[in-house]
Amino acid sequence: MRIFLGISVPEEVREQLARICYGLPDVRWVSSENFHITLLFLGEQPKERFDVVSDLCSEIVSPAFKLRLQSVGTFGKQKSPSILFANVRISEELTRLQKTLDSGIRKLGFAPERQEYRPHLTVGRFKNSNGLRVAAYLEEFSDFTSSEFDVSEFHIYSSRTLSEGPVYSVEESFSLLPSY
Repeated sequence: MRIFLGISVPEEVREQLARICYGLPDVRWVSSENFHITLLFLGEQPKERFDVVSDLCSEIVSPAFKLRLQSVGTFGKQKSPSILFANVRISEELTRLQKTLDSGIRKLGFAPERQEYRPHLTVGRFKNSNGLRVAAYLEEFSDFTSSEFDVSEFHIYSSRTLSEGPVYSVEESFSLLPSY
């Protein structure tokens, strides 16, 4: 089972994102039901490891917080990007939650990616790219801002790859502490 830890986004934000998913014919757009913010990617794991991850997540103590998506960007080379995403405005609580999960997972013997955490929400994947079109798209949506939303839980997601693209499913959810 391919798994990752992540945060779902509310329907209102999904709709706001769906309104910017156009204008680049060389992008395979992510379906709105797959929109999420990844905290930690764990890759292919046997069932026993899933249970270990679940146990760790159930012990996490972290306050609920608010997030907002702000502007768009790409990953990959400037002339041939691979991923189109909406930035997540940096939040101390989000950073702390991600670091706590990363540290706990490493202590359990997992080896997630070592690159610096850059919170984002993938909205599309490039098949090919036209640099001028991409630059125009990034300019057009540079001021994109979603509604602020509450994050009161995080999830273990599973990922299955189908011919139409990946499908993500929430396998288990974990509540954050109410913020006062």
